Amino acid sequence: MASGKSAAKLAASDHDYAPMETSGVGKRKSPASPAKSSTPPTKVKTVQDQSLDKLTEAITKLTTKVDDFGEQLTKTAVMVANVTKLAEINCADIKECKTKIKVIENEIPQLVKENTHLKERVTELERYKRRWNLKIQGMKEKDNEKTREDVLDILSHIAPQWASSMGSIVDSAHRLGKREDGRSRQVIIQFVMRYHRDEIWRMTKNSKFCKEAGIRFKQDFCKEDREARAAAWPKMEQARAAGKSIYYRGAVGYIDGKRVHTIDA
Repeated sequence: MASGKSAAKLAASDHDYAPMETSGVGKRKSPASPAKSSTPPTKVKTVQDQSLDKLTEAITKLTTKVDDFGEQLTKTAVMVANVTKLAEINCADIKECKTKIKVIENEIPQLVKENTHLKERVTELERYKRRWNLKIQGMKEKDNEKTREDVLDILSHIAPQWASSMGSIVDSAHRLGKREDGRSRQVIIQFVMRYHRDEIWRMTKNSKFCKEAGIRFKQDFCKEDREARAAAWPKMEQARAAGKSIYYRGAVGYIDGKRVHTIDA
């Protein structure tokens, strides 16, 4: 009997069965199930895909911007290269211009000197040529007049000793400028010989015929001489009012034998 109990005990220990827990009323509890996820697996995968799509889109946009920036940078580099080339060309041109300007600057004093000399020469030639001329002021202008014949008649009265040859003494005679109503233009006479011109000029100063005809003879001065005489006249006019002797010798005015100096002289 005792040996039978020992065998039963050994068998129970060999199987090592754990006793099952039961509730207080004798019922067995259900085994605990694993914890369930709050989001289904398919839904989690969708959110991850959306995040990846957004990230990919952002990377694509960034790549596009980088590519655009690279393209703009390339264009800018080309523009800078072109500007640099133009700047180099401009610098070369400026350098060349400076060199030429320097040469011209060195030549200017000589050119000014030569120009002044040429002007003086031209003025002197013009002045010399005009010494063969005389002007008549106050000679009434008529329609269809024969100016040269009228002038020859006037000169024949002033210098009757040359009346027969007056046609060969006078080279030309004509009115100056455009005709204006109510105004008689001056007449300019060009003589063949300087001698006849000077003698007639001397005779006209005290000619009774000139006074009666209301005409006056004048010398033919160039522009520079007219301006010089006009500049000296105010002082000469004051001197004449003061009873002093005044006269012109060419373009130069004199007061009591002393030359009148103007500001420009």
